[in-house]
Amino acid sequence: MLRPQPREERFLSRTVTRDFTATTFVVRGQHTLLLWHNKVGAWLPPGGHIHPGELPEEAACREVLEETGLAVELLGREKEWGRVKVLRQPVCILLEDIGPGHQHIDLIYFGLARSGEPRLNPRESSALRWCSKAELEDPRIAPDIRILGRRAIATLAPLAQG
Repeated sequence: MLRPQPREERFLSRTVTRDFTATTFVVRGQHTLLLWHNKVGAWLPPGGHIHPGELPEEAACREVLEETGLAVELLGREKEWGRVKVLRQPVCILLEDIGPGHQHIDLIYFGLARSGEPRLNPRESSALRWCSKAELEDPRIAPDIRILGRRAIATLAPLAQG
């Protein structure tokens, strides 16, 4: 249940712009893929804005393909309840401060690399690396990326074997 916001927070929320984004932690074997993001200057998984009319899970797969050349299979499956489609649920949703007065509502997915060899999209990133759980301890990797990267490997590595 949502708690009522104090008056100051209600005012602040009107001055903040927010975009929906989708990010995917791609797993292959016992590793997850991170990219050195040119604009942000940080190790991040592939992801980006959800386009108008696009489903979040479509954006998650599209961003991986555009940024790495990999096709992924997202964790979970679609279902139907009568005439209603149930989308794949994100693993979590993050609220990220991007700049003054701007935030991203980031839907986080886990996905298995199914085909292709990773390649860089030089407009987006300048390096890529497959990180093991131990390599995610690199202090240059943000805490949320470390936590979610380890969870992605723990969740999907057993599925990649089978």
